[in-house]
Amino acid sequence: MTDLAHESGYGDSATEKPVQPSSADPAARRGWWKARWVIPIALLVGYVAQVCFRLSLVTGQDYPVVMPDEPMYLVIARMFAGLPTTEIPGNEVLPGGYALLISPAFRLSQDPVQVYHLIMGINALISSLVLPLAYVALRRLQISRPLSYLFATAAVMLPPVVFYSQFAMADTPLPALVLGWLIGVHGLLSEGSNRRRLWFGLLAGFCAGYCLLTHDRGGVVVALTGLVLLVVLVFGWAPRIATASALAVVAAMFVAKSLMTSWLLTRIDGAHPSQVGSVVIDSLTQPDLLRRTVMRMSGHIWYFVTSTWGLAAVVIVTCVVVVFSSRFSKADRVVGFLMVGLLCGVALAAAAGLPEDHRIDTIVYARYLSLLVPVFFVVAVAILLRARSWKRVALLGGSSVVLTLLVSAVVLELASREFRKSWFILWALPDATFLSSLWQDNWGSFHLVRTTAVALVVLVAVVLLRLLGGRRTMLTGVVIGLALAAFAAFSTVTITDHVTKPNTAWRYGDGTGFLKDAGIRPGDQVVMDPDFRWEIRMGLAYEVIDGRVWTRNLTKGVTPPAEANVALFGLYDPVAPPAKSWPNAPAGWHIDRNVQQNGYVVWRRD
Repeated sequence: MTDLAHESGYGDSATEKPVQPSSADPAARRGWWKARWVIPIALLVGYVAQVCFRLSLVTGQDYPVVMPDEPMYLVIARMFAGLPTTEIPGNEVLPGGYALLISPAFRLSQDPVQVYHLIMGINALISSLVLPLAYVALRRLQISRPLSYLFATAAVMLPPVVFYSQFAMADTPLPALVLGWLIGVHGLLSEGSNRRRLWFGLLAGFCAGYCLLTHDRGGVVVALTGLVLLVVLVFGWAPRIATASALAVVAAMFVAKSLMTSWLLTRIDGAHPSQVGSVVIDSLTQPDLLRRTVMRMSGHIWYFVTSTWGLAAVVIVTCVVVVFSSRFSKADRVVGFLMVGLLCGVALAAAAGLPEDHRIDTIVYARYLSLLVPVFFVVAVAILLRARSWKRVALLGGSSVVLTLLVSAVVLELASREFRKSWFILWALPDATFLSSLWQDNWGSFHLVRTTAVALVVLVAVVLLRLLGGRRTMLTGVVIGLALAAFAAFSTVTITDHVTKPNTAWRYGDGTGFLKDAGIRPGDQVVMDPDFRWEIRMGLAYEVIDGRVWTRNLTKGVTPPAEANVALFGLYDPVAPPAKSWPNAPAGWHIDRNVQQNGYVVWRRD
């Protein structure tokens, strides 16, 4: 990534002198940042600070609220911890890489609240790894140590990096894995000793493979990695032992995923593997869904660009130039290809694979491209800092604004009617809603134009600061870095206060509040009727940690499992007698409590 940022890739002459690393500046050599002990200690202190920052945001997070995603991962983690099997929400087995990371929480406690607190701690430890990885990426982009540290701090506090770590979801480790993957690929293809390039290759292979082990989006990462490594192997762009080793690690992780899924399928009755891949292929092969796919793909890219405050557009423009320019090194060109390829690949797969659920966020989806936010952020600031000519900075800024406006116009043209008849879900649109709320304090609706306008204001402000700074790169970088870090922290805290915490409080009745109201005790084995509240059915698979749950059509005459001692039924008629909830109850069952205000009845076996 060294040449990727060199003069931003716009019209350099062959005779122009290359920009020297910031660390070669005499002032930098005399600086105290040169001491070997400074950076490790600074990164350690920053890492601990980021962990504490994240933990401070999730106080009060006691139970899963994102249904059915969180309970799915929690049930799989429970299996990996050696606890008894239970029902999995949706009967679908997701990739287990993230569940494996959080499974130690189930070994330390069987109290659902304590387990969830431990998982939030594990999430904080994983998510904060973006700090040292972003620092390494910026140093490879030849940004000085102080500025690398400052911008890495801004990157680790970006809302898409922090927000999803506030839930038990596989999105938590993906930003760090993608950073490690791209660093590894670039190191493999850069000059250096064979041993050094071997380690970079292993890093790239492991991170790519663990992406696959973590989420279906990892399939795009592995496909791109396999393609690139095969080309590298054939043309000998890197030591063949290093390339072959990276391919072997990817293959081993693919086998590990298959074995993990097979093991889970044998443990969970009625479960089936994820069907996302089949759904994507089916959608892409149906011509009548082409317009919908293009609309969604444009919407996802629009959301990604605005969630990075327009900075992603800087990278997209630059990477396109880099990929098709022979002036850049193979490492830079390959990484540029991978970044744009992953962006388009994930956006296309999500556009084709998401269901027709009449939600705005299905059109402009935030979550699936969030894994790319930190790497696009750090590359963008490096490009702007290293562009020495004001004309090139202005050209970069102008072309990025044009790209953002163009994508926004496409989305408006294709989706304006869909927006008017689709549901607004605040949790699914945190970044866009935050940006539009800065225009008008309204967190209850979606505004594409306002969101775009505010994102462009931030982008233009960064570009203007860079232009005003001229060749005073250090001073300009400090001002921009402090401003972006402050805005990132403010954005994250505000989104937590307006989205995460209210959403959690609203779900209390579906979380641990239900266990208390329903009188669920340690060791209970719970069977639920399908008419019971959906959110509670999804969450109980995790919350009854020391027992087991089933869903059976009891009101249709299905016999409850022999091990079950608690049965849950919905009764939404406030004047109906509780016995009506299970008119054909078998002998030995009695009504334990009627929670009329919440519309359900609890039965127990004598």
